[in-house]
Order: sequence, then C-alpha cells, then structure tokens
Amino acid sequence: MNVLPPPARVTFLISEAEAHRALHHPYLNALKEGSLPDPMGALQRFASEYAVYTRSFQNYLLICMSKLENQRHRSILLENLCEESGRIDEDELAEIAELGIQPDWVQGVPHPELFARFRQAIGAVDTPETGEVAQTWKELFIAQLTQASAAEALGALGLGTESIVKHFYRPLMEAIRLHTTVSRREAVFFELHAELDDEHGELMLQIAEELIAENPANYEAMKQGMRKALGLRSLFCDRMLELEMNR
Repeated sequence: MNVLPPPARVTFLISEAEAHRALHHPYLNALKEGSLPDPMGALQRFASEYAVYTRSFQNYLLICMSKLENQRHRSILLENLCEESGRIDEDELAEIAELGIQPDWVQGVPHPELFARFRQAIGAVDTPETGEVAQTWKELFIAQLTQASAAEALGALGLGTESIVKHFYRPLMEAIRLHTTVSRREAVFFELHAELDDEHGELMLQIAEELIAENPANYEAMKQGMRKALGLRSLFCDRMLELEMNR
C-alpha cells in the first residue's frame, strides 16, 4: 500500500480540521447573525470567557516548546512567543499595514492587553460565574499539552489551533462589525491573529512534515492531538450556546 508523503498527510489533516464542527459551530453562526436572545450580551459574555483561555496562550507555547528536541523547531515557536508579547518584526508590520492595521495599534502591546482593549470597548462585565466555561477549557488543554508527546502537542497547538484560528475568528469579526460599535482598532486582536497566526500555522505545518518524515508514527499522534484540541474548542462553544439559550 502506498503511503502519502508527509506534506500530503499534513494537508489531509488540515482539511479534516477545517471541516470540524468547532469552526462551523451554531454558536459562532448565531453570534454572527445576531440571532441569540441577547446578541450584545452574548458577545460581552464571550469576551469575558475567552479572555480566560487566551491569556494563557504563552503558557501553551512554552509547554509545546519544551517537548521539541530540534532547536530550529523551538526557535519557530519562540518567534511566536515574542509576537504574543507585542514584538512584531518589520516585515510583518508592513504586511498588516497594507491591510489597514496601523502599526501603533499593535506594536509593543502584549496580546492579552489587546484582548483587554476589546473587552473594555464592548462593555464586558465580570460576574462571580465569569470564566467558568473557559477555565475548564484552559485546564484541559494545558493537561493535554503537558501529557502529550512532541508530535501530539504540535498537532494540538499547530494543526488544531494556530492553523485554524482564522476560521474561528472570522464569524466573530463579522459579529462585531454588524452588531456593535466597537472600532477596528479596538477589535484588532482578532484581525491580527487571523493574519499572523496564519503564517505561524504554516511554519508549524513545516515542523509537522519534518516530524512525520523522521517517524511516520508521529502522524497518528498529531492527528490525535489535533482532534482533542478541536474537540475542546467545540465543547466550549456547546456550553456557551447552551448558557445563552437558557437565559
């Protein structure tokens, strides 16, 4: 039986990821269409919850980096880590400027602060229950990465997160544009990640191809990691939708 070369196998995994329910979830569609019982309140509650998950992204990167043995592979994730801290290189600044994102909106601003800017602009208000849904997601994802092999961790963070985040953010960006008065600058967190994470995802796919070339068994581990990560994202959306519909 012929076995597909590593690039084709990674492409196959990405196709599966892009078709996953987590990226086409009724919750995302409802946010975009404004069809939830309280459309603005739903976006505010999303902002409060998602902050819990996203503020730990540097931790996710560090855990995955610790699994990788190849220094060049670790350096790719280190570049991503630097950008999470607000350091964007000149070439990427020029690219996002062409899209209309002003460099002073993002340069030198850690990404948790970008998200806090969005939360403030949309009027998100914390309650005693705020963060419970995303806290579970975050803890399960950290546990997954901590227990994973290098290939599984890369599958979770690369194929199951970085490479697909633009598809998750696009309906949110549309919801913000259609149903709020939040400015492009105030919501730039989503647009920035939709652009930069696409490039980061491409670099992680290269690592994935090399790991499969080194050991074909890494393919199954990556697939498992990717599916678990997407499953956790889908569970977050399930719970958020349930809470909104029960209000």
